[in-house]
Amino acid sequence: MSTVHEPDARRPTAAHIDLKAFDRNVDAVLARLPAGSKMVAVLKADAYGHGAVELARRCGSRAAAIAVALLEEAVELRDAGIDLPILVLTPLQGEQFDILFSRNVTPGVAGPEMLEELIARAMAAGWKGEIHLKLDSGMGRMGFVESDLEALAASLQQARGIRVAGIYTHFANASDPADPHTEKQIEVFRRMVARLRELGSSAPLHHAANSAAIMRGLIEPGDWARAGIVLYGAEPMDEGGTRLEPVLRWTSQIMRLKTLAAGSPVGYGLSHRTSRESRIATLPVGYADGYSRSLSNRAEVLVRGKRAPVVGRVSMDLVTIDVTDIEGAAPGDEVVLIGRQGESEIPVEELAEKSGTIPWETLCAISARVPRIYHE
Repeated sequence: MSTVHEPDARRPTAAHIDLKAFDRNVDAVLARLPAGSKMVAVLKADAYGHGAVELARRCGSRAAAIAVALLEEAVELRDAGIDLPILVLTPLQGEQFDILFSRNVTPGVAGPEMLEELIARAMAAGWKGEIHLKLDSGMGRMGFVESDLEALAASLQQARGIRVAGIYTHFANASDPADPHTEKQIEVFRRMVARLRELGSSAPLHHAANSAAIMRGLIEPGDWARAGIVLYGAEPMDEGGTRLEPVLRWTSQIMRLKTLAAGSPVGYGLSHRTSRESRIATLPVGYADGYSRSLSNRAEVLVRGKRAPVVGRVSMDLVTIDVTDIEGAAPGDEVVLIGRQGESEIPVEELAEKSGTIPWETLCAISARVPRIYHE
């Protein structure tokens, strides 16, 4: 990923990251936590496309830990000098354990197979460290189920030098307050934790809440809470109305402007024809940058504070927009794909809906060839 703190002259298309907005979102999450609880900053997928290293530095001591999905994400943070505890959430295998042992990274153990291999490799390497256990309370993907608990406790009793520092679960549908499944998961998680305690296996901390659960206040006092999408200012709830401050602003500019007669085709497949004499602007951004092809003839952008429709198909490197109704639009004008311009805004939620997906995917899809520019 191209990461710069000053505008990058190589491309007029960039993702601008507002570091102060991120700071305010962190503080807003912390203000929602009950007494004794701490925040885990979820910076997987390069902090949802925002830049994990930069945002890990911004978290500082306000985060109890950083959570990532992949071991290589943890290694990148360690190599950048991040010394916060790092939790890897997805399963590891083979030589990945040897890398983990050398990097002071905490694995989230997601099932019996992983635990068995971890114990064997830890004993061979003489590693003594902390792990977190993932329990499946109703998500159905990863984690120990209730029938695993007796064998799990027995294995842990044989695992000398390995300490269970945390026990956690993940909610399947916390974004929908009308669905009782989250409350059922909380009950199952409590029951499983209690059963492990009876079997002689406990942990000093627990964590279950994701971004939606944080906004709903579903956090046990003293528990950690894993803040992901909410830190970046996108809406974590199905119905909306709880998002914090957007951190990312994605911009490009008009690189070419031409006037086409009525009935002129625009773009591949002739999917758009002008209905009148039109001023068509070309932008140096496309689906290779993460601007989805499904936005063809559907999305809008901002030019001079006004909305302009995307016309024709989004191609790999170029997008065409109709600026006929935007007085004075000219080459070099800033074009906002996501974010505010003056009093107008294209929220990431809008772009996600028009491309048939969710804000998580829309942000993560902004490709590495789009420079990230960090602003104070």
